[in-house]
Amino acid sequence: MKKGLVVAIFLMGFTAVVAQVLLIREMLVAFYGNELSIGIILANWLLLEAAGSWFLGRLADRTKRRVQGFIGLQIFISLYLPVAVYITRVIKNLLGITVGEGIGLLPIFYSSFLILAPLAVAHGAQFAFGCRIFFELLKRGATDIGLVYVLEGLGSGMGGLLFTWLLIPHLNSVKITLVTALLSFFSALWLVVSTRQQKEKMSPRRRFLLGGTCSIIILLLLSVIYLLFSSAADRIDWSWVQQQWKGYRLRSYQNSIYGNVAVVEKEQQFVFLSDGIPICATPVPDIAFVEEFVHLALLSHPAPEKVLVIGGGVGGVLAEILKHPVKQVCYTELDPLVIKTVERFPTPLTGRELGDPRIKIKYVDGRLWVRTTQQRYDVVLINLPLPSTLQLNRFYTLEFFRTARNILADGGILVLKCPGSLVYMNKELRDLNLCIYETVRKVFPHIRVIPGEFNLFLASTSPEVCNVTAAMLSQRMRERRLQTRLLTDFHLRYKLDPRRRGWFFQNLKEGETVRVDRDLAPSGLFYSLSYWNALFSPGLGRAFELLVRLKIWMFLIPLAILIVVLLGLRPRTGNFPITAAVATTGFGGMAFNMVLILAFQCLYGYVYHMIALLTACFMVGLSVGALLMLRIMKQNRGGRPLLVRFELLILSFSLLLPLILLYCHAQIMHPVIFHSVPWVILLLSAISGFLVGSEFPLANSIYLGGKRDVGQVAGMLYGVDLLGSWLGALAVSVALIPVLGIVQTCLLVASLKLLSFVSVIRLPSSE
Repeated sequence: MKKGLVVAIFLMGFTAVVAQVLLIREMLVAFYGNELSIGIILANWLLLEAAGSWFLGRLADRTKRRVQGFIGLQIFISLYLPVAVYITRVIKNLLGITVGEGIGLLPIFYSSFLILAPLAVAHGAQFAFGCRIFFELLKRGATDIGLVYVLEGLGSGMGGLLFTWLLIPHLNSVKITLVTALLSFFSALWLVVSTRQQKEKMSPRRRFLLGGTCSIIILLLLSVIYLLFSSAADRIDWSWVQQQWKGYRLRSYQNSIYGNVAVVEKEQQFVFLSDGIPICATPVPDIAFVEEFVHLALLSHPAPEKVLVIGGGVGGVLAEILKHPVKQVCYTELDPLVIKTVERFPTPLTGRELGDPRIKIKYVDGRLWVRTTQQRYDVVLINLPLPSTLQLNRFYTLEFFRTARNILADGGILVLKCPGSLVYMNKELRDLNLCIYETVRKVFPHIRVIPGEFNLFLASTSPEVCNVTAAMLSQRMRERRLQTRLLTDFHLRYKLDPRRRGWFFQNLKEGETVRVDRDLAPSGLFYSLSYWNALFSPGLGRAFELLVRLKIWMFLIPLAILIVVLLGLRPRTGNFPITAAVATTGFGGMAFNMVLILAFQCLYGYVYHMIALLTACFMVGLSVGALLMLRIMKQNRGGRPLLVRFELLILSFSLLLPLILLYCHAQIMHPVIFHSVPWVILLLSAISGFLVGSEFPLANSIYLGGKRDVGQVAGMLYGVDLLGSWLGALAVSVALIPVLGIVQTCLLVASLKLLSFVSVIRLPSSE
């Protein structure tokens, strides 16, 4: 029984992480995700899991059939997961939203809430049931809660690694749900058989029920095995995906470690999508965009020979570049699956692009290439979406522009785009453009802005970029014998009309002061989310106006007052300081995780495998910390004094973390620092996990005391921990890091830990 339960708890963590990441990926495709939608989805999961642990966890102490309840939850999660995948894929059809149409925050919130509710609530309840079952077996109280916490953490870490390196590269979503079901059903069968063997004296009715349960689980196992190893799973997955792209003929749908790549066809036109967002169309591209984006940039340079394209090259952009007398075009594409998928659906356009020897494709993070290449380029084209995620924002920061300036040849031009308007710029659009403009201006003394449906920024260290006239561009067009459909002499005069540029800058002057976008203070992300919100959820515009005015003192002053009040009060008994410590540690753990992921991407580059390893290091550190604390508790060395020490350690880590990151950021150009950064951040992630994991079993031990309500206490504190993580997921990703930056976010975490530290030291020493 004990071995079967250990495996079941391990699989509980494994299944939860696989289900969470799988559904987030599916929802990103359905909702065209950005940092805000990711934060909402993750926050919903944590909130629902906390509710399940807190409220349903009480049943674990009241019911006598705890093992059966755990098995029932295990089976329910396995059966519901594929249903959740199906609902996610057809949710836009159910809401009456057409393919390609954006979706607002409110539909994202309630859709993800309803889809995730059964799954997350059941998983939260599983934790409390597992703790109570372990207590019935071992009778060790808080130690049993800590053991469940360790096993779940190990399962979560293993689930994250296997999902990234094994499941996603080789299996579709339906097969992934079947793999988790297969493991869970085997585990459930083991528990049922162990229960039957453990109880020698059993009534005929009980024996009949256990036999019936075994039969049902075996039937489910056989069904899963048949679906998994036949073509049925592939047919089911394909059928569900086709419903997701209603009105289009789906030609391809594949997952890579970086995201989802799909191809749809309509009227002999292929549209390639990454995570549901169109990235190119063939054989007829978006003529207006590719011609303006490429030719206005390359014609502004007198003799472009070497060109670098970061993102969005295949399907039109490369073809237009090749019309110029270039000698080499370097194209960085993070996901190799994008190019492989384009090659599977060849057209004359893509054939010319991928078959030209001047095109050199580099499957690498664009920022990492800019930092490490020894090449010098005449033109660098950044063809990426808005900085609506932390990953994308790295290409719009002050530090990136400084690095990009170093790879430009004499008279070289950096080119990027931003949403625009020919008629009206609302506050959100104006702030976004102003943020990018002011950030670029900090690095490049000469900037040419060409307004339009998208605003084109041409930045250079040479004043020539601003002196180019429409007549000069027309002359270069004729000299290079460019064949274009849209770009004519008239169109060039129209695009470069000084009145249009004057109107653009007049709008920028009417805006308020904005923050410069930086690696460790990604304000561009916030302005991008604010603009996105104005398009799809304008009713929440007031909330973003308030968020942008956030200052760190708005948090520090109230926290300081609370700390002074606490110090002035008499010590009182009670468990509130314990719950406060757990909640603030949950918040801090989520904040540390997000800060380190952002720092890794900014300091080194986006390497998906390393991001997965970063999360795994956190979970391993969490498990090691909990295990160490269990050993200390066995020696009766726990209690309030030890909790005080760990509160102080977490507080100190909150203050040291930004100092370490600032030092690495300042010295990043040093080869030793640059190559050490991945390992330093992995170590910091493990340390943060260790501190978070150490405190949870200790807090349970203090709270539980001599009580036997293990399920209720474990469920309540686990729920509090998740509530802290929920607040961290939403606040840190959407508001704190984008508005306050990494340093002030860590300072806020330190202030919260100082508050909980003071609360704990005010407890009587007997607590």
